[in-house]
Amino acid sequence: MPPKKAKGGDSSEEQAVLAYLQKTNRPYSANDISSQLHGQVSPAQAKKVLNSLADEDRIRRKDNGKQQIFFAIQTIIDVPNVEEAEEEEDLIKERGEQADKLKEENRALASQLQELTSALTDDQIRERIAKLSHEIKTNEERLTQLRSGEVISPEERKEIETEHAAMLKLWSSRKRIFKNISDAVSEGYPGKMKDLFEELGVETDESSGADPAILGKK
Repeated sequence: MPPKKAKGGDSSEEQAVLAYLQKTNRPYSANDISSQLHGQVSPAQAKKVLNSLADEDRIRRKDNGKQQIFFAIQTIIDVPNVEEAEEEEDLIKERGEQADKLKEENRALASQLQELTSALTDDQIRERIAKLSHEIKTNEERLTQLRSGEVISPEERKEIETEHAAMLKLWSSRKRIFKNISDAVSEGYPGKMKDLFEELGVETDESSGADPAILGKK
C-alpha cells in the first residue's frame, strides 16, 4: 500500500523523514530513521521514502558498503554565521552559569529548610527551656548543699554529678538550637528580639534567673 499523501503533495511519512533529516543534519540509514522516528515508519517504508526523496534530488544518498545512508542537502540547511554562532555560544555559557547559580541557591535553601523543619516548635522550645531551667536550678541547689559538707555516699555523689553534667549538656544543646532559630528570625524581624520574646512568652536564661556562666564550669 503506497504512503498516504498529505495535502501539500508529500505523504505524511515523507514529511516526517525529510523534516527529521533537515532538523538533525546527520546521515542515517533506513533502519536508523525508522528507529529514530519510533516506528512512525517501518524500515521498509523508510527505505522506500528515502530513495524516493533522493531520486527527486531533495536529499543526498551515498553507498556505504552494502548499506546506503541518506542525509539532508547542506545548501538548504540554515547554518549560522560566525557572529551568530559566537552569540549562541555566549548565551549557552550564560545560561549554564545561571543554572549553576540556581542549583547552589536551591541547595542552600534546601539545607536551611531541613534545619528549620527538624528544629523544635516555639511552644516546644518554651516548654523545654522552662523544664530544663527548673531542673538545673534544683540540681544546683542540691549540688551546693552537697559541696557544703553534707555526708553522702560516693556512689550517690557520682550519680548526682553525672546527672547534673547531663543536664548542663542538654541545656547547652537546646540553648544552641534556640540561638540558631533566634538568629534566623532576627534577620527579618524589624523590632527588638527582646520585645518579641516578651510578646511570645519566651523565657530566656536572664528572665528565668539561670546563670549561663555555669555552662563553662567543669
